[in-house]
Amino acid sequence: MSGNVKLRLVPAGIAQYAVAGLAAALLLLTACGSDAEPASTSRPDEVTEPLTEEPAAPEPAVESQDTSVQDYLDEHGITDAMVRRLAAVAEANNYADPPMGDESARLFATVIGDHCETVASGERTWNYYKEDDKSTGGTQAQVDAFYGFTQDTFCPSMKTGE
Repeated sequence: MSGNVKLRLVPAGIAQYAVAGLAAALLLLTACGSDAEPASTSRPDEVTEPLTEEPAAPEPAVESQDTSVQDYLDEHGITDAMVRRLAAVAEANNYADPPMGDESARLFATVIGDHCETVASGERTWNYYKEDDKSTGGTQAQVDAFYGFTQDTFCPSMKTGE
């Protein structure tokens, strides 16, 4: 069905600064690694060993994981049990193809949570979402069953912005 998901992502500027910082550090390390003394200054009786640099230890991989979906669920008190129950109601009413995976179910819960907030703010009505869902193929019975659960159980169990 339809809905908006508000994702809170890391601002693009921060990623650009991180890349620029890594590039500057790499250039600095490369410039500092060259020999300042020419090789011809050694004396004939002196044994010169070739300089071998130790390979640099690999930089630890920085994995940036998008936690915005889980952050939304936590912020709104949406538990795993609520997510699973919403997913089951969605599957039973043709809002999702069963079985809905955990990641899809969590994302779907954020969309419906956003619907709850949007209706509570007066920006939209439940009728708006119901009509939208019917226009994309939902039957009246499916829409009524799904939004009955959403309005009576799911939304009231969410924490609202306090």
